[in-house]
Amino acid sequence: MQATIGITTGDPAGIGLETVLKSISAVLTSARWVVFTDRSIFERNVSRFPPGVKWRWIEDWSGVTGEPVLFVKDLGDTCSGIEWGRPSAAAGQRALAYLEAASSQALAGRISAIVTAPVSKEAIGSEFRGQTDFLAERAGRAEYAMAFFAPTFKVVLATIHVSLREALAQISTEHYLRLIRFVDAELQRFKFTQRRITVAAINPHAGENGMFGHEETDFLAPAIRQCASEGIRVSGPHSADSLYFRAHSGEFDVVIAPYHDQGLIPIKLIAHGQATNVTLGLPYVRTSPDHGTAFSIAGKGEADSAGMEAALKCALDLVRRDQK
Repeated sequence: MQATIGITTGDPAGIGLETVLKSISAVLTSARWVVFTDRSIFERNVSRFPPGVKWRWIEDWSGVTGEPVLFVKDLGDTCSGIEWGRPSAAAGQRALAYLEAASSQALAGRISAIVTAPVSKEAIGSEFRGQTDFLAERAGRAEYAMAFFAPTFKVVLATIHVSLREALAQISTEHYLRLIRFVDAELQRFKFTQRRITVAAINPHAGENGMFGHEETDFLAPAIRQCASEGIRVSGPHSADSLYFRAHSGEFDVVIAPYHDQGLIPIKLIAHGQATNVTLGLPYVRTSPDHGTAFSIAGKGEADSAGMEAALKCALDLVRRDQK
């Protein structure tokens, strides 16, 4: 039986649904796809960006059949006043509603994966730290991680959406021990046979044996040694200025980055439009494109759908791997 995969359309003032409609034909027959949105938002987008595939509104889960159509679930809001390119609290709350609806279906076992279009954290509100944290909290998972899968290598973040000062304060040997073991276990879960993990240093030149900082010798190296002694293929800490190119060239499969920007800048440069945000540790698969809401071009037909297509295909691949 084909997998059923949900798609949340993100902030309705952004480019999320446009990218879904532009890319869905590439994967339509490979799974059963269910879009979580509001009727007015979907109709506005489909009139501007015809997807070239058939779609059908569903009232409940019995409407999801094996036919090669895009199933659309109307969450029932009028979405009055929401305009393309204009971030608002109303748009943020609709984005959150789509996420809540899809995650509820995933936790109930009705869908195997969720592909999430971009949201605006500011529009949703200050208590919202991001889709990764939100989905993990709803699933009751204390152990999870934000990863980015590119064609040549993967990046896992040791810390996510916190200030750089706070990120450095979170780093410890125990934190890295748990993370390295967790990453290796998740790669095994998805049947990746190549699991060469490497740890990126925090300081310039990996600290130069304490000349430029002690985090490498005091925190990272002990965790790496312990995990290596347990049979995990892990090395480092390696100087970050060359490490990501080494991974891209085939020397490593996964880089563990100490903080958000160190990991995301190189992978977005190397694999722009091809890298996919993956949440590790959830009871289902979750992927997302590696870009934001792009309010400045929303509704203009200028959105590049390559990132969404990559996220849809990555979800398919991970579901298949998870079900082997």
